[in-house]
Amino acid sequence: MSALARAPLGPDDVAALTAVWQACEIHDDGSPDFDEADVVAFSQRPSFDPARDTLGIRDGGELVAFGVLIVPRIAFVHVLPAHRGRGIGTELLAWSEGAARAAGLDVAAQEVSDNDRGAIALLEAHGYERRWDAWAFEIALEREPPAPVMPDGYAIRDFVRGQDDRAVYETIQRAFAEWPDYQASPFGDWAATTLDRPGFAPHQLAMCVRGEEVAGTLLLVEAGDEGWIDQVAVAREHRGHGLGRALLMHAFGQTWRRGGRTCALGTDSRTGARSLYEHVGMHVRKSFGEYHRAL
Repeated sequence: MSALARAPLGPDDVAALTAVWQACEIHDDGSPDFDEADVVAFSQRPSFDPARDTLGIRDGGELVAFGVLIVPRIAFVHVLPAHRGRGIGTELLAWSEGAARAAGLDVAAQEVSDNDRGAIALLEAHGYERRWDAWAFEIALEREPPAPVMPDGYAIRDFVRGQDDRAVYETIQRAFAEWPDYQASPFGDWAATTLDRPGFAPHQLAMCVRGEEVAGTLLLVEAGDEGWIDQVAVAREHRGHGLGRALLMHAFGQTWRRGGRTCALGTDSRTGARSLYEHVGMHVRKSFGEYHRAL
């Protein structure tokens, strides 16, 4: 193997970064959940600074590993399986902590597949502790799902850009702010990863409303033949009416009607939503841990 080269990543690295990420997901968990649109989405966040928040490691010009810091929450680090055991993960761990400090964070964190025992051992050896569990859930759609059952006074409608932007953002932030250790994203970052994500269309962002009031919302990313539920939130004052289930059934139906036969989402143990997903027939297909260390 040739000497390793190190440099921040740039726009020309989107395809290579995606390829490394997906290769690691396939090796560790059997299938990828990440795609190029995800890279474009987080890289266009106003808070994102590629010089500070990325590092690519190349062997003979080929990208073999990288680290990406998504401020204010977490770093993602991936090393191609054939290049593990060379000390690259240790180097990227040190880089991620420096990047977190440069971004003004007081905690360094990474999300790691439960199947990547080497990465877990490395983190634990450097004083990291698991602070919560995370899962990817899925459901196979064998027939068209039933229509959502809506309580009186509520309805689901499509998002209208320029009209609903702030109301949807604020509903999501208020709901997610109840989670332990939740770090809010500013509106510009949320809009960049949601409304400006490649392929976004208003019908993908469902709004549950009561009159003019936004009670809940769900973003469905159309990823190949699968529907990926990227964000789902119900405002506290509207809970207990089955709105979360209704939004999920709406997403399942949309996925079916466009030809998808699987719907999936990611969640973690802070949300308390696991029982809801299991109740509507979803099951865990991947599991992760989020590991952190105070800086």
